Amino acid sequence: MTTLNINTLILSLSKIKNFGRKKIFKSISLIENLNSISLNKVYRGLKIDTKISETEFLSNYEESGKDLKKIINGNVEILNIFENDKFNFFNNKIFLNNNFEQSEFPNQLFLINKSNLNLNNKKIFTVIGTRNNSIASKDITEKIVNYLVKKQVIIASGLAKGIDTIAHQKVVDLNGTGIAILGNGLDSIYPSENRDLAKRILINGILLSEYPFGVKAEGFRLVERDRIQAMIASDIVLIESEIDGGSMHAIKWAKKLNKRIWCFDINTSGNIDAIKNGAIKFSNLEEFINNFNNEIK
Repeated sequence: MTTLNINTLILSLSKIKNFGRKKIFKSISLIENLNSISLNKVYRGLKIDTKISETEFLSNYEESGKDLKKIINGNVEILNIFENDKFNFFNNKIFLNNNFEQSEFPNQLFLINKSNLNLNNKKIFTVIGTRNNSIASKDITEKIVNYLVKKQVIIASGLAKGIDTIAHQKVVDLNGTGIAILGNGLDSIYPSENRDLAKRILINGILLSEYPFGVKAEGFRLVERDRIQAMIASDIVLIESEIDGGSMHAIKWAKKLNKRIWCFDINTSGNIDAIKNGAIKFSNLEEFINNFNNEIK
């Protein structure tokens, strides 16, 4: 009997039309003794006969095994929610879920970690904001990142244009540690102009995604990426955003997850809303440092 590979199973299920993350999690969770039963029994246990035939399922699984080898050969590590991982993403140490529904977690994570970064017991701040930032926002981003890097805080962001890029750039200029969270597979970089920046992040940090090779960045995936930005950090720093900006998706998740939210006091609708709803306000670096010293134990 072929030993079941859970990463291959998750990858194969993700290829089924209209079979999303939550359904995959629920279906796999129904099966007991995953590592000791045949693929045929797994298929029956998944209760997906209305979605895909057993023959198609077995073919999908075989194809996904080949895809997995390509990913691994690309120096990408693959973790999943059903097995222990060395980063402790899934057991309340990095993804501080506060009893949040497990199906909201990514079922898989793909990461490039050339520096062998260990994230255990490290402070992680996610710094986010608009693609069309003001000069004031650029200035405060660089100052805050400079301060946090000196405090040996890991900086996470989404590698997007604007504030994300400014934050990542400052981290690598300071030889700090960063995490870039992508809304696409790790075989490509989006936006393409940040390829060199991504390489520099890998000197001390990691690239992270919940998507396998070949998956392109689309609007809904960037929203999903925002969710992981909130999950991975204890603190979220909003620099600048309108109320309908992409950064507000991360703020929404941060609220659900009871994460600490910091917000630059600037006259934009997203920032005004975040401050109104309890974010820690700061108008300059000095205020941020004072609040940091009071809040971070």
